[in-house]
Amino acid sequence: MDIRARIRGVAATRIEYGLSDIRGDVLGGLAAGAVALPVAMGYGVISGLGAVAGLYGAVSVGLFAALFGGTKGMVYGPTIVMALVVAEYADSIEEAATIAILAGLIQIAFGFLGLGRYASYIPFSLTSGFLTAFGILIMVKQATLALGASSSAGGVADTIASIPDAVAVVNYDALTLTAICVGLHIAWRGRLLRISPAPFVVLAAGVVMGVLFFGNAPTVGVIPRGLPSFQAPPISMDFILEVIQPAFVMALLSAITTFIAAIRVDAITGSQHRPNREMVGQGIGNIATGFTGGLAGSTGQGTFVNAYSGGRSPVAGLTVVVLILAVILILGPVAEHVPFAVLAAILIMNGWTLVDKRFLLRVHKVSRSYALVMLLTCLLVLFVDLISAIAVGLVIAALAGSRRIEDLEASSLVSVPLLDRSILRDEDIKDLDDPFQARTGLVVFPDRITVASARELSRILRPDIRGHQFVIFDMSQTAYVDDSAAVIISELISIVVARRTRTIIIAGMTPPVENTLRSMGFLDRVPAGNFAPDRDAAKEVIRPLLLELEQEPAAA
Repeated sequence: MDIRARIRGVAATRIEYGLSDIRGDVLGGLAAGAVALPVAMGYGVISGLGAVAGLYGAVSVGLFAALFGGTKGMVYGPTIVMALVVAEYADSIEEAATIAILAGLIQIAFGFLGLGRYASYIPFSLTSGFLTAFGILIMVKQATLALGASSSAGGVADTIASIPDAVAVVNYDALTLTAICVGLHIAWRGRLLRISPAPFVVLAAGVVMGVLFFGNAPTVGVIPRGLPSFQAPPISMDFILEVIQPAFVMALLSAITTFIAAIRVDAITGSQHRPNREMVGQGIGNIATGFTGGLAGSTGQGTFVNAYSGGRSPVAGLTVVVLILAVILILGPVAEHVPFAVLAAILIMNGWTLVDKRFLLRVHKVSRSYALVMLLTCLLVLFVDLISAIAVGLVIAALAGSRRIEDLEASSLVSVPLLDRSILRDEDIKDLDDPFQARTGLVVFPDRITVASARELSRILRPDIRGHQFVIFDMSQTAYVDDSAAVIISELISIVVARRTRTIIIAGMTPPVENTLRSMGFLDRVPAGNFAPDRDAAKEVIRPLLLELEQEPAAA
C-alpha cells in the first residue's frame, strides 16, 4: 500500500467517527469511571499502598493501555489480582513499583513473542476457581474495614485471625455504614441502573452519610494534590530475583482475566480483540505505573458498563482517566472524606459478583475432574498462594483433559480382521483351501493421535497386530500426530517388521503425519513399496502375497 492510500484510509476512518460515536464513548467512559473510581481506591487499600495508589494506577494504566491496547469497549485500571500480589510480596511502595515494572516487561514480552492468545486456552474450571477465590478474598478482607479497623495483611487465614481483635474495638459507625451501603447496592438495580451505576451511587451516598451521621467512621485521609510524579524505584538484583515469580504470576493472571473479559466484550461490540497488542499496551501501562507510584492493573471493573453504554474507542478509556484526574486535582478534598466502610461495602458486592455461583450450585452435577480443578484451585489461592494454585491447577486440568482426550481418541480407533476373500478377486477365491481365513488386520487410526491416547492405543493394538501376517495401517483420516504418538506408532511398526513373515502396508498417510514420522526416522524400516494411497490400493499390495502363501503352504 502506498503513502496516498494510507492517508486516504486514515482520513476515511476519521470521517466515520462522528457525534454518535463521541456520545457513546463519553457516556460509556463516564459510566465506567463511576464504577472504576471507588473500586480503584478499594484495591489500593487492599494492596496496602493506600487509596491514592489505586487512583494513580487507574490513571497511568488507563491512559497507556487505552492508547496502545485498544480493544473496543475495554477500559483499564487496578485489579484484585494486582492488589493481592502486591499485598503478599511487597512491603513498600518501591517494592510494589519493582513488581509492576517487571510484570509490565513480561507482558510486553508475551505480546512480542505472540503468546498473548494462548492465555485463552486456560481451562474454564481453572479460571472459575481463580475468580471465585478472588471474590471470597475480597469479601473476607473487607471484614476488618467494615468493623472500623485497618485492612489486614495476608490471606484468608490471617484476615480471619485478625477479626476477633477488630471486634473487640468495633467502630459501630463504620459497621452501620457498611451495612447501609451494602443494602443500597443490592437495592439499586433494574431501572435505577439507567440513572447511574450502583457503585457510584453508594460512593456518593456513603460520603454524605459519613459526613452527616457517621463521623466516627475512619476515612481515606489526605490525598496528595497534583499529578503523580516520576519515581525511579531503587531496583536491586536480589529483590528482582525474589519477586520475578510473583511478577510472572501477575502478568499471567492479568492475561487470563483480560481475555475472559475480551471474549465477552467482543460479543457486545461485534469486534475482535488483538491479544498480543493488548499485552503490549497493558505492559506499557504497568511500567508507567511502577514509575509513578501507582497500583498495577489490567482490564478495569468498568469495562462491561462502558461496552453496554456504547463506549467503543480509546476515547472511552481516556474519559475514565480524565474523570479520575479530576478527582485527584479538583475533588481531592471531597475524596478525603470517603469512609473506608463505604469502599468495603462496594468491594463486598464486587467480590460477590466474582464468585462463580452458578458453578458452585451445580458442582455436584458437573464432571468430577472439572469440580476437582475448580475447587482445588480456589482452596490453594485462599490458603496457600497464587503460584501453587497456578502450577497445581494447570497440571490437574491437563491430566483431566488428557483423560477425556484419551477416551475420545481411543473410541475412534478401529481394529478389525479382514477375510482373505475380501482382498482376493473372484478368480482367486475358487482355489482357496479356507476362504474364511483372516490373515490381514486393518487398523483405522482416529483423526488425531496425541500423548493422551498413545499408550492406550498401543495396548489395544499390540495383540491384534501380533495375530496377523499382514497389517494395514489406514491413516487417511489422521491429520495430526504428536511426537509421543509417533514413538508409539514406530513401536507398532517394529512389531510387524521384526519378523520376516509379517508385512505392514501404510495407507493414505497425510503429508503432515508423514513429515512427522519421517523426520524422526520412524518410517525407515518400511519398504518403499509398502506405502499405498488408500485402503483399496493397500489390499492390492497384499493380494499377490496372499496368493504366494496359497501356492507355497509350507513356507507359510
